[in-house]
Amino acid sequence: KLSLRAISEAIWLDCLIQPRLLRHYVPRNDKQKGFTLVEILVVMAILAIVGTILVAIFTNTLRGSNKSQILGVIKQNGQAVLESMDKIIKSADNIVCVTDTPPVTIPPHGRTLVVVKNGVYTRFRFIGNCDNGNGCIQQDNPRQLPSPAPTSNFQEFLNSANGINGICVDSDPLKPESVVTLTDTYSKSGVSVVKGSFSKSKQAGFKDSVTITFTLIPGAGIPTAISDQIDPVLFQTTVLLR
Repeated sequence: KLSLRAISEAIWLDCLIQPRLLRHYVPRNDKQKGFTLVEILVVMAILAIVGTILVAIFTNTLRGSNKSQILGVIKQNGQAVLESMDKIIKSADNIVCVTDTPPVTIPPHGRTLVVVKNGVYTRFRFIGNCDNGNGCIQQDNPRQLPSPAPTSNFQEFLNSANGINGICVDSDPLKPESVVTLTDTYSKSGVSVVKGSFSKSKQAGFKDSVTITFTLIPGAGIPTAISDQIDPVLFQTTVLLR
């Protein structure tokens, strides 16, 4: 039999230890919290849709910006060409010859315009393929005409291969030492001339005039996804000799 003292000590010890055990007790939760497979799939689907929309918006914005830049380059090239040709033609003494045809697709040899000032000839030509698949407009100073033989007819000389016709025909090569390309032919940022023509006319009481017509499109190296969204740009002006 336990004595009264032993019983008292056991009760006191139990009261002393039990609170310490309760402080270290962590209730057990049988249901642990987390996402189910269905919830994860739904979130992934939503993120995919949002990502696709954001990419489409970014792509359209980028294409719109590129389209504006390319249109700016086309207009800048076209206006620069017209201003350059206008200045030279307007101050010329005479229009020597013109390949007078409608503004259709440029043939292999191009279209030609020749003017003269103080005995110096300036020739302009539309070229179907200059560099990197781009059509262009070039300018050169062809050879000076030789003096005719004393016994020859001057008009016949002008119409001969050694005369004016020699520099007026579209197949006469441009002179490399004096060739200037008026349009930007760089494939990735330039332009391409697809149609072009010169047309000569004269009204009573006025000097000769030349109508210049050409069409520019983005350069051959521009991605088709962008170039297909840009319509060809038509440029035209009529220059009257002073």
